[in-house]
Amino acid sequence: MSFRTRALIAAVTGSALLLALSGCAAAGSDADSATASGPVTVTFWHAMTGPAATELDTLVSQFNEKEAGKITVDASFQGTYADVQTKYTAAVQSGSTPDVLMMNDISTGFMVDSKKTTPLSTFTDKDSSFDADSFPPIVSSYYASASGGLAAMPFSVSQPVLYLNRSLVTQAGLDPDTPPTTVAEVADWAEKIHASTGAYGMTMNMSDSWMIEEMSASGGENFCTPENGRGSDKVTGLDLTSPTQVTFMRQLQKLFVDGTALNPGTDNSAMTSAFASDKVGMMITSSGAYTTADPSKTASKVAAFPKTSDSKDAGVVIGGNALWISGDGHSEAQQKAAYEFLTYLHSADVQAEWASATGYLASNTAVADTTVGKQSLSDPNVAAMADQLANTPASQAAAGCRTGAFPTVRATVIGAFNQIVEGADVTSSMKGAESKAADQIAAYNTAAG
Repeated sequence: MSFRTRALIAAVTGSALLLALSGCAAAGSDADSATASGPVTVTFWHAMTGPAATELDTLVSQFNEKEAGKITVDASFQGTYADVQTKYTAAVQSGSTPDVLMMNDISTGFMVDSKKTTPLSTFTDKDSSFDADSFPPIVSSYYASASGGLAAMPFSVSQPVLYLNRSLVTQAGLDPDTPPTTVAEVADWAEKIHASTGAYGMTMNMSDSWMIEEMSASGGENFCTPENGRGSDKVTGLDLTSPTQVTFMRQLQKLFVDGTALNPGTDNSAMTSAFASDKVGMMITSSGAYTTADPSKTASKVAAFPKTSDSKDAGVVIGGNALWISGDGHSEAQQKAAYEFLTYLHSADVQAEWASATGYLASNTAVADTTVGKQSLSDPNVAAMADQLANTPASQAAAGCRTGAFPTVRATVIGAFNQIVEGADVTSSMKGAESKAADQIAAYNTAAG
């Protein structure tokens, strides 16, 4: 999926899935598994569609050809990330989990809590050829395991950025090549664009609470307590009412209430379509929207995500997905073969091809030295996105929140924020969301054990 997929796991909550996992035995025996002396088949479940699915099929075929007679990857599409998570839980109960599972960023807490996978570091610690520094620091930070190293292999990476419509920005007497760097400046530009052109001054992703999380991080603020779930203790609640958070939410509220900002609702395609058709001057959303928002690659300017404070910890949280190696019921040969597949997908040349074909950002820093990578980075907008990823500090705030309850609490937060953009009091609305989210997280933590 070239556009960052924000999974809506409303049908099945993380706590229910964890209850299912905790009530089942280890997956079945590996009596029928391939051994190190013969060919190994690696089953791989993914959630890619469209051009990303086509490219993934190509990469799998290339790997199978390269490893002919030794390893065969059997890749299969399993639906949305919500579908994949549900099917994975059922597979744990039946002892039929895939060797490799693709899951989205916000399901990381669930995957760690499930305790059904083998940390990637188990393999990389024994592999002298693996370069742990090949990931941008914030990518390693996001998927870090509690014991150090990586819990899973980062594969598809995205970050939020600011898009500017050059034509509308210029009509408003502003310079798109000197873009706003703070949310306050974005608000000021939006008002000027709206007043000068009649178009909406800005829009942003409203399908879930992703933007609220990102603006918290861009102010150096943790979204979850304690410590964004990155310390020794589990997340028990959300922090949504710091002075920084209340300030940026009030700034956004004014834009929506007075008609300066377009509220696209949950339909991200409506947002990108409005931007691409000159109805909106600025858009805050995923780096992955680039190919959709500006197919010509000339009409827009891509700039860094705006900050909400000058904190040294300010940064933006990554999105995308990672690849997990199953443990229980999978032979050593299967796990080693799975690791070979994952390291292939992380290689510089493959990541360069993947990023070029899908719009994701490369998770391997060596991509800049490849032929395809150099060609992609010759586009100043792509270079701007890559620079942001490389320069995002690996701070606790930018690492993002880790809790298996994330899909549930996101719905709670965006519900409160939708009231705010219609004029409700910021502090009381978010206090209510904090209280409701605390109950949802407590239920998840009880189920997780």
